[in-house]
Amino acid sequence: MKRAALYGRYSTDLQNDRSVEDQFRLCHEYSARLDAAVVKQFSDRAKSGASMFGRQGLADLMTAAERGEFDILVTEHADRVSRDISDLGHIHKVLKFRGIEMHCVNGGLMDTVQIGMYGLVGQMQREEGARKVKRGMIGVVRSGRNAGGKAYGYRPVVGKPGELEIVEDEASTVRRIFEMYAAGISPRTIAGILNREAVPAPRGRQWNASTINGSNQRNNGILRNSIYAGKIMWNRTHMVKDPTSGKRLSRANDHEQIETIDAPHLRIIDEDIFEAVQGRKVAAAKVGPKAPRSKRLLSGLLRCGACGGGMVMIGPDRNGHRIQCSDHRESGVCHNTRRYYLGRIEALVMNRLRSIFSDTKYIESYIQAYQEEQKKLRSSALRDRASATRLLEEAKAEITKIISMMAKELIGEEEGVALLTPLREQRDAQKAILESIEEPTNVIELQPKAVTRFRENIESLAQIVAKEGAEPSPELIGPFREIVAAVVVHQTDPGQPYDIGLKGRLASLVSPELSVIKVVAEEGFEPPTQGL
Repeated sequence: MKRAALYGRYSTDLQNDRSVEDQFRLCHEYSARLDAAVVKQFSDRAKSGASMFGRQGLADLMTAAERGEFDILVTEHADRVSRDISDLGHIHKVLKFRGIEMHCVNGGLMDTVQIGMYGLVGQMQREEGARKVKRGMIGVVRSGRNAGGKAYGYRPVVGKPGELEIVEDEASTVRRIFEMYAAGISPRTIAGILNREAVPAPRGRQWNASTINGSNQRNNGILRNSIYAGKIMWNRTHMVKDPTSGKRLSRANDHEQIETIDAPHLRIIDEDIFEAVQGRKVAAAKVGPKAPRSKRLLSGLLRCGACGGGMVMIGPDRNGHRIQCSDHRESGVCHNTRRYYLGRIEALVMNRLRSIFSDTKYIESYIQAYQEEQKKLRSSALRDRASATRLLEEAKAEITKIISMMAKELIGEEEGVALLTPLREQRDAQKAILESIEEPTNVIELQPKAVTRFRENIESLAQIVAKEGAEPSPELIGPFREIVAAVVVHQTDPGQPYDIGLKGRLASLVSPELSVIKVVAEEGFEPPTQGL
């Protein structure tokens, strides 16, 4: 008797959670007609079929196929597997290579012609659905309503979808920002003033210069938002999905694609001030193109010891390139005002690493200390996993209950969506917690050869960074960044010696390939993140 695996999927939380069970019921009946025994069931709930990424059920199915755990895949329809023609073709090709038949309840045994036809139809339906949604949103905008997105200074009108009303407290802050900028005050200074006065920020914990200034290419930010002048602009950007990673990326649209509609009832800023601000923005944008910055050894690794924020390059002086806390520079929320010479920090890092890797016994003691800390953390991690599992199941049950009530028209759609929003957030948060808690391994392989090779790289890097303007090669930067996760620049008074700390990981030094020393760990090993 052949072994059958079933796959079911539905797209959104607004669809019935029982949809997968209904699909499985049809697939069980179909498998019985094939005289096949169902040995596996895989599913993805509230997942789009536009991409293979982010669908754990499909990933598990393909893993089971690689292991030869079933002979037939049964699904209700080909579009349950994928609504992308290339993804569907790839899945079918992989299954066929492994000798696995793909059957659909509504189409029987799938061959290459059927896969091509169903994949094309599924993708065309998905793309046409997206076009219809966009046409509907254009109609919303042209009627003077908001098609989505939250703008600081406004809130939705209850019971009137798409309509906004002005929030006067936030509107007064918007007026103040425009007036200060028109008077010549920079966005960084404005952000610092608002943070010192504890004015609530639109998002996050603080105001940043980028929140106020926005992007010239994307035409966003408070100072560029035409809604404050009584004009709704929509379709400034569009989303595309990276086929290699499945991530959605924002891209700016051409000017002729942007919809602009008059909305005088939403005006917060007088036309004269708004135009004066835009004039200053245009003048500031006419500065000549900046020379590309070279990739420094510590780019992206530097952290402020006072607030934990990043460190950014500022103007050099005769002694070299300088860095400063970005939170202090951008928003004024960090009290670390000192400017540090980057070359000196690079030299300190090199010297510290030379000391660390001069003797492999340091690595062994480091692993031992990490193991002891893991013993303390493991029990806590297990409790976190149990709690997250319980909360996840509770959220799923409540989502199913609310969707069922909506389907039976016991509650309205708006009320249902309002109830679903916090439950979805709880569900996603608990999923993230579960995904972050991994089972540790029990064997550590220590590579003295890798330690020696890394020590040689450190010597080469030290010689390169000592030369003014020299740029390390990617072959040297790569191994360095595999070891060093962050460089913390602690706050010191001007004139005092620099104080730095290193945070690192040992992942590139533990592998069975080059090992000659084996360390057995009671509680497993994962790359550490504390100071080297």
